[in-house]
Amino acid sequence: MMNWNLKLRNWHRDFSYFYVGLLMAFSISGIALNHRQSWNPREYIYQTTKVKILLPHNRKQISDEFFQDWLEENNINLEFRGSAWRRGGYNLYFKDAYAFIDPSTGEGEIERFHVRPLLGQMVDLHKSNSNVWLWYSDIFAISLLLICITGLFIARGKNGFKNRGWKFALFGVLIPSLLWFYI
Repeated sequence: MMNWNLKLRNWHRDFSYFYVGLLMAFSISGIALNHRQSWNPREYIYQTTKVKILLPHNRKQISDEFFQDWLEENNINLEFRGSAWRRGGYNLYFKDAYAFIDPSTGEGEIERFHVRPLLGQMVDLHKSNSNVWLWYSDIFAISLLLICITGLFIARGKNGFKNRGWKFALFGVLIPSLLWFYI
């Protein structure tokens, strides 16, 4: 039994050391993403420019080319990436900027933004779905399971899982389960 306990401690320690950076990045970006209704954790706006576009009455004439031509005519030098109809208006996407145009008035704002240093990259990492990241993320998740399982059996005696730890584990599972039903 002593040999297994030592192995569990070593695995727990080594996986924790290896993933400490990713654990902190996911924790910080996870907290930031939890509050994304209040603020944008990835980027911040540093300049807002009001614009007015004379939109054609025929909505079929409004396209990426229409917006591109309007930008050139008005000497707005932004790298245009496309447009989309969303939330009752036109969203224009640029490199490091975006705009919303009200279709009834043609009025809108171009908001230029910067990615928040470090936090922006953590959020991108947290939300990434590239194939390479997907596999690394799965390995990370399995390692987290191993950290959890090995952590259950490290302490022995009166503070061990059999005597005390199971109560904390039960409440740790019960609280999110109840919240899940509430949400």
